[in-house]
Amino acid sequence: MLNPVLLLGARHKAFSLIFLFLVTWGAVLGLPRLDIDTGFHSLIPQNHPDRRMYENIVKVFGSDNRCIVYVADKDFWSPSKLDAFERLHFALERLDFVRQVDDFFTISNIRGNGDRIEAHTILSFGPRDQAMAEAARQDALHNPLLAGNLVSRDGNSVALILGLESEPNFSDFKIHAQLEKALAPFQSEFTQVFEVSAPRINAELTQILYQDLKILGPLSALVLVASILFFLRSRFAALVPLMTSGLSILWTLGVMGWISLPLNILSGMLPSLIVVIGSTEDTHMISAYVQGIEQAKDNPRMTGVNFMARHLGIPIILTVATTALGFASNLFSSMEMIRQFALAATIAVAANGVITVILVPMLLSMAGPMESGRKKPMPDLPELFVKAFGYTKQNYPRFILVVTALLCAFFVYQCSKLYVTNDPLSYFQRSQPLITQTRMINENLAGMRFFYITLDAGREKAFYEPENLEKLTKIQNFMDKQGGFDTSLSLADHIAMVNQEFNLGDPSFYRVPEHQKLVAQYLLFFNRRDLKSYVNHDFSRACIMVRHHISDSTLLNGYIRELKAVVPEMAGPEIKTQVVGENLMVNAAAEDLIWAQVKSLAILLAVIFIITSIMFTSLKGGIISLVPSLIPVILMFGIMGYFKIPLNPGTAMVAVISIGIAVDGTLHLFFRYNELCRRTSDYEAAVFDTVQQVSTPMVTTSLALALGFGILLFSNFSIIAQFGALSAATMLFSLFANLLITPLVMSRVRLVGLYQILAIKMHRDVIRDSPLFKGMSNYEMRKAIVISELHEKTAGELLVKEGTYGRSMYLILKGQVDVIRSAKGGQRHLATLGPGQIFGEIGFVKQIRRTADVKAKTPVEALRFDYIKLEKDLKFFPFIIAKLNFNISRVLGERLAETNEKLIAEHRLTEN
Repeated sequence: MLNPVLLLGARHKAFSLIFLFLVTWGAVLGLPRLDIDTGFHSLIPQNHPDRRMYENIVKVFGSDNRCIVYVADKDFWSPSKLDAFERLHFALERLDFVRQVDDFFTISNIRGNGDRIEAHTILSFGPRDQAMAEAARQDALHNPLLAGNLVSRDGNSVALILGLESEPNFSDFKIHAQLEKALAPFQSEFTQVFEVSAPRINAELTQILYQDLKILGPLSALVLVASILFFLRSRFAALVPLMTSGLSILWTLGVMGWISLPLNILSGMLPSLIVVIGSTEDTHMISAYVQGIEQAKDNPRMTGVNFMARHLGIPIILTVATTALGFASNLFSSMEMIRQFALAATIAVAANGVITVILVPMLLSMAGPMESGRKKPMPDLPELFVKAFGYTKQNYPRFILVVTALLCAFFVYQCSKLYVTNDPLSYFQRSQPLITQTRMINENLAGMRFFYITLDAGREKAFYEPENLEKLTKIQNFMDKQGGFDTSLSLADHIAMVNQEFNLGDPSFYRVPEHQKLVAQYLLFFNRRDLKSYVNHDFSRACIMVRHHISDSTLLNGYIRELKAVVPEMAGPEIKTQVVGENLMVNAAAEDLIWAQVKSLAILLAVIFIITSIMFTSLKGGIISLVPSLIPVILMFGIMGYFKIPLNPGTAMVAVISIGIAVDGTLHLFFRYNELCRRTSDYEAAVFDTVQQVSTPMVTTSLALALGFGILLFSNFSIIAQFGALSAATMLFSLFANLLITPLVMSRVRLVGLYQILAIKMHRDVIRDSPLFKGMSNYEMRKAIVISELHEKTAGELLVKEGTYGRSMYLILKGQVDVIRSAKGGQRHLATLGPGQIFGEIGFVKQIRRTADVKAKTPVEALRFDYIKLEKDLKFFPFIIAKLNFNISRVLGERLAETNEKLIAEHRLTEN
């Protein structure tokens, strides 16, 4: 039915070449418009309820995206090192995009000194001698706002926190480059100097993205060529996927440029995916072509192309559709990064499908191989799979199914250990400098991740009042009990520090004083710069700044849920509270990954079930088609739980993508099995023949896919490497399911393709008037015809031979046959039968010796109904077979009545 589609390129070469050239040229024009986006905003859902609230809070208290410059040296508290630190401070302060620098030179230090209180910065300039340097060290370690925050407990590591401007003219690359340039002169001054910031993370993400694009695509192509050469032993078969995937990559990137769809971390692996996934249909088409040329008598190339088109038209269209659907199902994610990748990948699969359908038949018809390339047989993996299936099916079918069920049960349990993360730092490999440096900051100071807890009293000077300041303290104490956060700072901490110093440095007085007058007095020790991150200008709103290093989104979201439940109670009904931060919104989106994954899987599996059930007119077939999809997914999620691999934007897509790809093999199995079932009543043998015939392309494509996905392990992004490893494993699991598990249950179902039913060229007058189809609807008649066998005979060929045994009957659709019986001295012509007439019905009911030859007088088309086959099909199509049997009984009854009438008539003649 879809032969013309697959033959378009072969029959209309000039038109096809012009079309491919024009689309490719259009794609090239779109490449300059392609953009790259590695920003954190794509990790936050556009409709996140906290987004607007967060933006308003940032305007008041400043951004929580801050740059930390880390400085470490065992001799840091020496005049020379502190002098260098001062020069570093001013070098950073001079940068255009730096709004402020918080360090020892800017933060006020309150220190009791005998009977007086001194308020000054830890350092106002580089110390002149070691004594001054040591005094500065003591002040820094004594200050509770600094120790563990800007200075490590041992004093050997310190930090400068930079507030950065958020204007669009300061790109991440520019900020990162200028920061590195500013830090470069000080690399020799200290043991370690580096900065960690959102601009650096984005800049390195983009840099790594470029590296992956340069490396992973060519590596995938190399692995693909090697695997196809090894299995198919054809240079042509290895070259074709490179051509189709190359054009597909160009088309995809061009379309992305035209529709302003940026490349992100995930879509950076598109070239590798296109090379790998695009090879599957190419390999199936070339394998079918090779089978075709082996049957050719003349013009082998077009014979092979026609054979390929006849056998793969429907499977190719369906597998392209299901693979695209696997990627497109990720469009349900609320995360922009995943939606962008899903759209780009769907475009890529669709483009590859169009290119493959047009270009591959064209190339095969022009320069396809003239022989299979396998000059001498040798045992290989496909043959081993066939042998393994034959052995297990014959000896241990139930054992294999039970072991598989137990494995699935075990891995379902392991799925309960899955956890989710959406932390951008988790995208990097652990060995990369950014990660080791971030870990160093987390261990020696406080975590790199910030968020805010804000309290809004709605009236001026509300946070002059001790009872409101105490509420800040209670919230901070609760967070300390949670044990998940590194530090928290608020206005209450500043007041408590002064109160402690007014009481001779006694730690028990590190608390908010009871009287408002003392609070007002203590606030005089601070300037506005010290407090603007913790309270607004009229003291109606206060902010607790929290730092942490939690990367497990599930754990962090649990802590935040507790906070959001407790904070309003502690603040009281008259104060509005908010717990917000960009980091929190990014991590909150991780939970959407789970629901988006569940939704995508459910929709995809439902669509596959519906498509397969309709396409093969069997609900059982639809259920069986899910087996090779569900087993790999269960094993994959179980492995993730067992090895503690998180669900993240990369790994979240493996399941739906793998199902979309794995169903390719399932559909090819079903289509081949369906064709073989039309020729035989031995469905067990049909299953074995199916496995034997599809094993080579299926093993080739599955291993090529696994190796191609395995190339992603070389990515510098951990989420891409995890995606590649899990996808490779899933491809192997699906191969196991398709070639060993699915065939074990496939023989329990008889498939009839809807496309076959619709494509039947019915001889309407003959069929409608035939007693064999009396009482049947048009659809039932078509399905009955598909269940039967269509035989075409040339003039002179025998349909039934006298003296043989058979359990088949025939309905003539077209042409005429002669019924001839052997007689003494020659042959006796009994009758000539034409369209609509039936013969062989007695043999159908009971196995007896045929009493006459039935020979085609003209070219004949006839439907053959085999008793043994229909008996087996009774459990699969009970209503159709029941109607056929009823009508056959009616035909036999009428034939018996006619015979009786003839006998009675002859008896009366003899009596007379």
